[in-house]
Amino acid sequence: MKLKKSARNGLIVIALSTAVITVVNLMVSVPSYNGDNASAYLEKEVAFTNNQGEVTDSFKVYGGNEDELYIWYAFDEFLAAENETGSSASLAVKLLIENGKVVGHEVPGDGELYVDSMKELFPWHVRWRMPRGEVPLSIEREIEMEQARILAEIKEMKSKQEN
Repeated sequence: MKLKKSARNGLIVIALSTAVITVVNLMVSVPSYNGDNASAYLEKEVAFTNNQGEVTDSFKVYGGNEDELYIWYAFDEFLAAENETGSSASLAVKLLIENGKVVGHEVPGDGELYVDSMKELFPWHVRWRMPRGEVPLSIEREIEMEQARILAEIKEMKSKQEN
C-alpha cells in the first residue's frame, strides 16, 4: 500500500520533530541540589511582599549543571485575611550552586535587555523549553494548594479557639 505524498511528508515531519525533542531532552541534565535550601533561598532573596502577606511560591527546574540550576520561579504575596494576593512575579532564574546549596542567583534584565540577557544566562535548549512569560500550570497549582493549606490552617485555628 502506497501512501499519498502529503501523508508521507507528514509522517516524516512527525518523525523528525520527535527526534529533535528527544535529543533536546537528553541534553537537559539536572544537578543534585537541596530543594528545601533552594525554596528558602528564593523566598528570602527573590520574592518580596508589599503588604506583610505570606509568600506562597513554587519553581520548576528546566536543567542545569554542577554550578547552575535553571528554573522558572513564581510567587504570590498571599493576604490570608482577605483571601487575596498582593505582590506577585513569574520569572526565569539561574541559581548558582555550590556543594548542592544555592549561594546566589541571576535574573534576566527588564525591557529591551530581556532577550539578550536570557541568551547570556540560559543555554538555548533551556530557553526553548521555558515558558514565554506565563506561569506554568504546575506552578500555579502548587501555589493555589499552598494558599488553600494556609486558609485551612486559619479556619482550624479559629475553630479551636471557638471551642
